[in-house]
Amino acid sequence: MSEKLKNQIVWDEFRKGSKMALETIYEDNYSSLYHYGQKFTQDNDLIKDLIHELFIELIDSGLSLSRTDNIRYYLLKSLRNKLLRLFSEKLKFTNKLTESADFNLVDSIESQLIKNEVEEQLRNQVTTVLKKLSAKQQEIIYLRFYSDLSYQEIATLFDVNIQTVRNLMSRAMNSLKEDLQSKNMTKHLILFILNCSI
Repeated sequence: MSEKLKNQIVWDEFRKGSKMALETIYEDNYSSLYHYGQKFTQDNDLIKDLIHELFIELIDSGLSLSRTDNIRYYLLKSLRNKLLRLFSEKLKFTNKLTESADFNLVDSIESQLIKNEVEEQLRNQVTTVLKKLSAKQQEIIYLRFYSDLSYQEIATLFDVNIQTVRNLMSRAMNSLKEDLQSKNMTKHLILFILNCSI
């Protein structure tokens, strides 16, 4: 049975009120949602509250929820919308405008490097290179390579055409490749850092 078909079956059971399907969806996706939320804010309690609020809204919606064969994408999109609405409301009071909340891939990369006990100098070099990317480029890299979303799904999430996403990704990867190579980092290390092929 394909992953899409499994997703569709579990989601349909959840829509009909199955507690077992709810538990499966929650357990399979909570961690991804939490880590994705951390890229927008370091307020861990807020992230947890928004995830729980999201699930309560989904439970209350039941059969009125649209069908999906990609549960993680559906949940990430829903959480992203909640976060952006929240930050948009806060920005109204401070008279600031933003395309997206301060998405930060740097924290994700740094934590991986720390876990693997890479030297402090290397972490600093990688952090410097990643900070050169726009928040949107960082978010696209995260969604593509860490959340395994397709270009089409990312384009839908951002409400742009697929070519825009491909262009942003291409520019980001070229920038990273040039900067990391200029610092004499090996291709193997670049692949490890990005968890993708360049």
